[in-house]
Amino acid sequence: MVDVTNPPEASGTTSGSVPAQQGTPGTQPKRGVVARLDTLLRREPVTIRFDRREALNAAGIYLALSAVGFGLLMVISHHLGYSADHVLRRWDSENYLKIAEGGYPNHLTYRPDGTPTFNTLAFFPLVPALIRGVHLVFLGALAFPYAGVLVSWVAGAVAAAGVHTLSRSLVGRRAGYACVGLWACSPYAFALWVPYSEACFSAALMWTLVALVARRWIPAAVLCVVAGTIRPTASVLVGVLVLTAAWSLLHRRGGRRPWLAMIIAPLGLVFSWLYLGSRIGQLNGWFEAEKAWGQSFDFGWGTLRFLKRVVFYQHIDIRYPLVLALILLVAVAVVALAMDRHIPWALVLALAGAWELMVGTPGSPLSKPRFMLPFLPIMLLLVAKPVARLPRLVQGGLYVCGAIFAGWYAVGLLVLFKMSP
Repeated sequence: MVDVTNPPEASGTTSGSVPAQQGTPGTQPKRGVVARLDTLLRREPVTIRFDRREALNAAGIYLALSAVGFGLLMVISHHLGYSADHVLRRWDSENYLKIAEGGYPNHLTYRPDGTPTFNTLAFFPLVPALIRGVHLVFLGALAFPYAGVLVSWVAGAVAAAGVHTLSRSLVGRRAGYACVGLWACSPYAFALWVPYSEACFSAALMWTLVALVARRWIPAAVLCVVAGTIRPTASVLVGVLVLTAAWSLLHRRGGRRPWLAMIIAPLGLVFSWLYLGSRIGQLNGWFEAEKAWGQSFDFGWGTLRFLKRVVFYQHIDIRYPLVLALILLVAVAVVALAMDRHIPWALVLALAGAWELMVGTPGSPLSKPRFMLPFLPIMLLLVAKPVARLPRLVQGGLYVCGAIFAGWYAVGLLVLFKMSP
């Protein structure tokens, strides 16, 4: 087992510094305000410990449950007459695979009303680059859809190890395994099995949070850069890092490293925006392309219109109750985690930022559960301990039943339902 938490960061004065009580007028009240705020926001200290064997066990649990769900997805789809290639190219998978196979377009096309048509420029570059890289490593013998599956499964296993490392440090070893098991068999886990970006982003997100809680500023910033080349959702992670680093600087901890982390963290997002814009010769090319998908931040007006349709039964879909429940449950989870002094603020801020972005962008309302999938392990900290106390046979049955449901539900989400999940 390796302790990856930095030792307490010294904040004492140097030999030539002036003690606070002898400082200039106005210093003491300012420090008093900071002290009161620090008392109000204080969290219990957390030590992050990485255990290689436990991390491998967590990855094994994840892969076993994913195999159950994915296998059932393939079997039912085949029975319904859908080929594996068809299933693996549905919805966002098709866009990532198009990029991996032929690159990005060099122009945008527009509808008569002036909005862009759907295009692949809205998708960040790392996942298609990884898919293409795996395809080339196998000398073309592994088709692009299966290369995408391999990328997702490897990234998902890495993410599961991060989920366990983070959660075991907060709620214990058995509860850490429970977090992994519950996450792996959640209803929208299909996005971790197919050529989507959720698995890769989950891996970057979880290990960034591990590094942040451990106050490893530069690794956290580098992982944040990686996340910024996977999904625009990395803006939440950048915001969490900046706020956490700023709080550390306010307490004069960490030296120059928090400053460096704040500078480095956004570089992945900036690179992705500039790279995608360069494909069509516009600095704002990604933002222009994104308009086709309706993901511009509107402060929640689009979500309110969606909720109105749900509440007044103006449109019925089997997935609507799940979306409505998710919006409410995440809000409750943010409050519950904020009240628990054992949960670091970085995790609370990450979940709160994800909720704000989920509610504040209209897009496809039925994609909101998938959007929250990488952040789900943070919510699961609230229920991991009770689940971990169950007999192992009961836990195993719970996870397997969840994986079976996830695989069955994935058939509807990927091949039967009309709108994109």
